[in-house]
Amino acid sequence: MTQPPLARFLAARGQVWRVPMVLAGAGLMAAASQASVPVGPIPITLQSLMLFVLAGLCGMRLVFQIVLVWLLFAVVGLPVLAGGAGGPEAMMGGSAGFLLGMLLAAPLAARTAEHTFEPARLTGAFLLGHALILAMGWAWLATLVGVGRAFADGILPFLAGAVIKSLIAALLVWAIRRKVRPS
Repeated sequence: MTQPPLARFLAARGQVWRVPMVLAGAGLMAAASQASVPVGPIPITLQSLMLFVLAGLCGMRLVFQIVLVWLLFAVVGLPVLAGGAGGPEAMMGGSAGFLLGMLLAAPLAARTAEHTFEPARLTGAFLLGHALILAMGWAWLATLVGVGRAFADGILPFLAGAVIKSLIAALLVWAIRRKVRPS
């Protein structure tokens, strides 16, 4: 098992760095949320790209904390979601299932990433993470707009992006981990 670089950083420097790292990660998630293209009820964003880069660099525990804090910021009304959205209504809208899926997918992808260094396996882990996010998003969206429309509007437009973002995230994680390998 390979300890991710940011988890290794925490282990070497102490837990006092955990809060700043979690806040920085939540800030990166918020920034990635602002790069959005509206398509139907769910916008295309860079959230999942950032999510999987963080998963590959932070490890299970840290990435879970980052995503949880990012979502808590959204609940209390900070504009950290796509289009600057925030607040309980934004968290319960059409994106709710996707957001919950991110909270679940991040530590699972991180756990898999801890066991591999190969870009192809990282891509596979991140694709599985995207599948979980899309499944959770589809399930929630189906309760709001029906199964067929949820699939047409909430899954199909995101499939190609999920593949591309998984590949890009895997290559970024691989390149960064390769550069900061422990000696």
